[in-house]
Amino acid sequence: MVKLEEVGLDHVEEEEYTDTDSSSVYSSDEDEDDVDNIESIMDRIWALQDVIPAKTRKSIADKCSTVYGWGKYGANFLGNSAWVLTTSALLLVLPLMIELEHEQGLIEYEKMQQQSSQMLSQPTGQQQKKQATGIVPPGF
Repeated sequence: MVKLEEVGLDHVEEEEYTDTDSSSVYSSDEDEDDVDNIESIMDRIWALQDVIPAKTRKSIADKCSTVYGWGKYGANFLGNSAWVLTTSALLLVLPLMIELEHEQGLIEYEKMQQQSSQMLSQPTGQQQKKQATGIVPPGF
């Protein structure tokens, strides 16, 4: 059985802190023992094992495992979908784009050939006359 004893306020000693920059909680040699006594976060979580019942801990662990499983499945599905879409685009769309660009080049080449053949077929005097007169209606 535990015996409780009440302690009065006159027994409590208050520490005085200075406003200097060199003062800190762990700066003196006498406080080095206190540093070893500080609990880490993992120690506190491990101590919760005694507080939380085994059935509740198992339920929490199962739910976390389920969430992790769904997350892993979702990430795998997303990765596989991205792989399928990118490889399909490379295999189907890229050759189509290359062919369309090649055909556009051929069309431009044919236009240049037609323009050069028209320039060669017309005498130079007629070219200058057409440029000087502009548009002439039929019959004049």
